[in-house]
Amino acid sequence: MLFSDRSIWTMVHGIVLGGGFLFLFSAALYCMWNLDGEKMSSGLLQKQCRSLSRMTIAMAVALWLMVIIGTFIAFPAYSANPPTDAEDLSAYPEALLKSSEETRWLHSIGMEVKEHMPWIPAMLMTAVAFITTRYRAGFVANGELRSRLLVTSVLVGGVVGLVALFGIFINKVAPLM
Repeated sequence: MLFSDRSIWTMVHGIVLGGGFLFLFSAALYCMWNLDGEKMSSGLLQKQCRSLSRMTIAMAVALWLMVIIGTFIAFPAYSANPPTDAEDLSAYPEALLKSSEETRWLHSIGMEVKEHMPWIPAMLMTAVAFITTRYRAGFVANGELRSRLLVTSVLVGGVVGLVALFGIFINKVAPLM
């Protein structure tokens, strides 16, 4: 069924929040990369920093919502135990993945990554949002801090991308229906 409770939560988790994060990520990265206090007027710099602050806050919120929905709503549905006499495992994604030698790795590697790794980018993005909000235009003048924020943001995007890739693989083989 396309629109069951489980599938709607999966879509909110992956498409709405994940897609929203990736959209904001690309915009924030572009904004952060192009901030130049020497070439911009003070008013434009303040406006860009305000926008960047809002984007990083929205990114942190999206990541925390993804982690919470994934941990407390999607994962329990994923790991539900099938009845002992169940022949059709399509409603039990974990059991379905473990039932085949070809897909067992998706559970043992993919779900381990999806269970533990998302907490790290959520925490790091919260730190980036705090710094961009607290220091506004001040971090632009500090080249080292700006570089660290860029590296941290790219690291967050990479980890989120890896986790999303495993989510796509898992959902392709064993969707939450």
